[in-house]
Amino acid sequence: MKRAIALLSLAATSCGTQSAPPPAAPIAAGAQTRCIDLQQVIARHAQPPSSIVFEMSGGVIYRNDLVGGCPGVARATGSEIVQTESQSTTLCADDTVRVYDPVEAKATGARSFAQCRLGVFTAVPR
Repeated sequence: MKRAIALLSLAATSCGTQSAPPPAAPIAAGAQTRCIDLQQVIARHAQPPSSIVFEMSGGVIYRNDLVGGCPGVARATGSEIVQTESQSTTLCADDTVRVYDPVEAKATGARSFAQCRLGVFTAVPR
């Protein structure tokens, strides 16, 4: 009986240690990546004159300097929508975004706003 209790106790403790994933390595400010996981994005906003900021779960923030600029970002006031356009759950350099005012988009449609090409993603400090 004591042996059975000891085995159950050992099994319970070994299961408990495997349930938590190892902590992710911190990402240093200035680190660059070509892609981010859209499922981890918790907020995104335009940063004039030509950047989009992506806030990720876990606290990492990436700035993306758009290739060739973007008229929607240049006019950004804080109420605009940042619409990502990707064929998967990963957003990468050379994918596109549209940045537009929701009131203007009601009248003209989101497709009437320019597609803006993403560059690389750079981690920035909070």
